[in-house]
Formats: sequence, structure tokens, C-alpha cells
Amino acid sequence: KIIVVQAIFLVVIGIALYMIYPRADVSVSGNFVKFDSMNADVIMISNNPDFSNPRYIGIGKNKSLTYNLEPGTYYWKSDNGLIQGLKNEFTIASEVGIKIERNENESDLVNIGNVKINVTKNKEGVMVGHIILSPDDSEKIEDNGQYVGRQG
Repeated sequence: KIIVVQAIFLVVIGIALYMIYPRADVSVSGNFVKFDSMNADVIMISNNPDFSNPRYIGIGKNKSLTYNLEPGTYYWKSDNGLIQGLKNEFTIASEVGIKIERNENESDLVNIGNVKINVTKNKEGVMVGHIILSPDDSEKIEDNGQYVGRQG
């Protein structure tokens, strides 16, 4: 009888912990991170695994939150005011991309990536120009020569 009572007690404790443990799911799309909470009220995010510089983000009543972050590795925990969840992590990848938008009279060099880029212009094998572009920035260019971008 004592073993049965202990087993029932453990099952009840397990169910209680499951019910109050803060749970949230994360999905990453580009620079956007979406948290869907089952019963968490706050998400703690840090770029350090020891959470020495956390950001606290309230989820709100709809239990869903989308947040824009720079590329890097992030650590997060869910919290419901009673219990703090275990540490999880996700990575937002750096994307370097440029394109040239051509119009009738002019051309624009556009940063289509999610990080700042350094672009060099080469003409006949010699560097003849340098441009720094933040994400979604553009600059008018002469549409001749070769443009090479790298993360900056």
C-alpha cells in the first residue's frame, strides 16, 4: 500500500509540475524570432549563455510575440512568475547579399542582406571605389566595373 501511495504521490507531483512549468516554442525566420507561449508570461533573451545581460520581453495576452534581432546566437528562457524554464538557444544567420537595380538613367547598389557590408568596386583588376551599406540601404553607382561585397 505504501508503494502505491508513493507512486500516486509522484504522479500527482509530476502532473502539477507539468501544469505550472513555463513552456514556449520558438521559430526563426530571417531576422525575426517568434515565441508562442503555452503558459509563460515573460521571455528572457541574452547573447551570453550565463544571462549576464538579459532582455525581458513580456508576451502579452495573445501568448505570441515576434521580435527582430541582429544575427548571432541567442539564449532564452521562459518564465511564468513561479518557475523559470531551462536555457534554450537559437541562431540568426548572417546573410550577405547585394543587387543592382537598374533604371533608365541610373543604377542603385542595394544591400539585400541582414548585415552591414563593405563593397569594393574594381575596374580592370584595380580597386577604384569603396561603399559601406547597412541592411536595406542603397547608393547610386556607375554601372560599370565589378562590385564585390563582404560582411563588414
